[in-house]
Amino acid sequence: MSETTTAAVAEAADNELQLLLLEDSPRDAELLIDSLGLAQPRWRIEWTRNESEFLAALERGGFDLVLSDYELPGFSGVEALEQALRRRPGTPFVFVSGVIGEENAVEMLRRGATDYVLKERMGRLPMVIERAMREVRQERQRKLAERQLREADALYARVVDSLKDYAVILLDVQGQIRAWNAAASLIFGYAVDEVLGRSCELLLTPEDRAAGVLQAEMHTAAADGSASDDRWLLHKDGRRLWAEGVMTPLYSDGAAEPSGYSKIVRDATEAHEAASAVRRAKEEAERANRAKDRFLAVLSHELRTPLAPITAATFVLQRVAKVPPECEDLLPMIRRNVALEARLIDDLLDMTAIEEGKLHLKLQPLDVHRVVPTVIEMLGNDIQAKGLRLQLELQAQDTVVQGDEARLQQVVWNIVRNAVKFTPDGGSIRLRSYNDEAGRLCLECTDSGIGIAPESLSRIFVAFEQADQEVAEQFGGLGLGLTIARSLVARHGGSLEAHSDGRHQGATFRILLPTGTAATRPAGTPAAATPAPSPSAPLRHRLLLVEDHEDAAQVMKLLLEDLDYEVTLARSLQEALECGRSDRFDLIITDLGLPGGSGVEVARAFAPGVPVVALSGYGSEEDLRSTRAAGFASHLIKPVDPEQLQTTLRSLLRHPPTRR
Repeated sequence: MSETTTAAVAEAADNELQLLLLEDSPRDAELLIDSLGLAQPRWRIEWTRNESEFLAALERGGFDLVLSDYELPGFSGVEALEQALRRRPGTPFVFVSGVIGEENAVEMLRRGATDYVLKERMGRLPMVIERAMREVRQERQRKLAERQLREADALYARVVDSLKDYAVILLDVQGQIRAWNAAASLIFGYAVDEVLGRSCELLLTPEDRAAGVLQAEMHTAAADGSASDDRWLLHKDGRRLWAEGVMTPLYSDGAAEPSGYSKIVRDATEAHEAASAVRRAKEEAERANRAKDRFLAVLSHELRTPLAPITAATFVLQRVAKVPPECEDLLPMIRRNVALEARLIDDLLDMTAIEEGKLHLKLQPLDVHRVVPTVIEMLGNDIQAKGLRLQLELQAQDTVVQGDEARLQQVVWNIVRNAVKFTPDGGSIRLRSYNDEAGRLCLECTDSGIGIAPESLSRIFVAFEQADQEVAEQFGGLGLGLTIARSLVARHGGSLEAHSDGRHQGATFRILLPTGTAATRPAGTPAAATPAPSPSAPLRHRLLLVEDHEDAAQVMKLLLEDLDYEVTLARSLQEALECGRSDRFDLIITDLGLPGGSGVEVARAFAPGVPVVALSGYGSEEDLRSTRAAGFASHLIKPVDPEQLQTTLRSLLRHPPTRR
């Protein structure tokens, strides 16, 4: 036996086969069964003698191979082959005959038989059977692989075509389209047969074609492994769509160079246009905010400017005019209401700055107890006018915080002024301080005023809200003071709380601020300001006042002269520059908005040799930063309080008056 036969027999021994035998001769059938049984004990053979038994066995099935004689009484081997092929296609069919002849054997093989064995060479039969079964297995594996490949291709096609939002385009190395999914047709409008074989450049805009974008993208993909590319592409109808895409190289097995490229594209036109709309809206909102800021600044300036001469004129009249006793309260009343109007303007601007995050604090160690007397002094006339009893209990030991003095003074002023405002004549206000268990500084203001209803406590810190309509109508106001105060305290790391037992039960407001080792105690009492020169002094400090508003200019000049300054008035930038060049001044006070230019140009021309003070209706945080950066020594906001003006001038005029 050959090595091939031996190997085939050995392989067959490992497999249990069911064989169907068609043989009319009992002797030949017995010889065949015995021969195969000796060679392959695990093979099982079902013997049929005639057509009916054979057909019945075909119907039952369950066998792996058919063995058949060629010549049978009343039923030929040809008919047996045809029945087997029809009823059990794919099952090997081997003729075992002594009379088939070579010519008939070839014909049977042509008709579908697997092989044939002559009875006198029965020893070949096991090898033929095993070879037939091996061919069957190979054929089945081939068909399985083909089916799996078809299924994979179909699955890939289904997956690719199911990507409704993603165009999948396969390109050859020249950039020509060789595959195009359904989404690509939906996105770009081309049917598959319209694009196959054409360059992918048909999707590019003319400017990108001219720039060689497709070649550059393929080069990048081959070099880096992928190329992301977001750009405008063209639809079949000529309209442009914003596409987000990525290109990756494709390689054949073992190839070093790409055999093609895959380009995946998503139509992101709506998202791109939405993002552009959001960007445009943001830019428009920013322009609107800038316009609003400018409007508020101009509005503030226009509202403050008429108040300035009223404040100055009232101050001068109080000093020099003889007023009948029954009218003595009128001038202080005018000053109080002008200050109130200015405070309302400040509140509106502060609220806007807080909402937009533009409020900046200058934090430094601050003794809060130093703020309280200043506030009491500011509200002294109102407290006295209503006959209120003020009780101070400043008992806190740790009173130093990191704070902005002007802003904390504003907070305390708001709280105490509210107590004064809502406490009836003859009532009482207690202002006390202490350190709580956490070491925080607590400043508490309690009044015997109208109180706050429980349901109103949650509203009093909301912008433009007041306790109720009755309070709003009786006492007026914008409802911003407490909102601003709480925001400022929060910016200092603290909190502002309110408590009341109800209407007509008074109210308590508590400011809590963190203290700590970081807050170093400030220096002691500041040096006293240089005293104002007496009227009999031989020389007076010489000031240049630059103001184009006629009323404000005349009254401010009168006020400064009443404070014993020698004043020269300039009404424009050019006039101010000429005065500054032709004469010597100890200090310059200038408005910011001037005919022919800006007060900033005055500061640039004379500071720091001569201190320049801005006196303007523009008083936002940005305005204050701008004037500091421009070299101004100070920035006063109209309508300036005459005492504040005098204090500022004295602090800047520490040298003797200038001689001509």
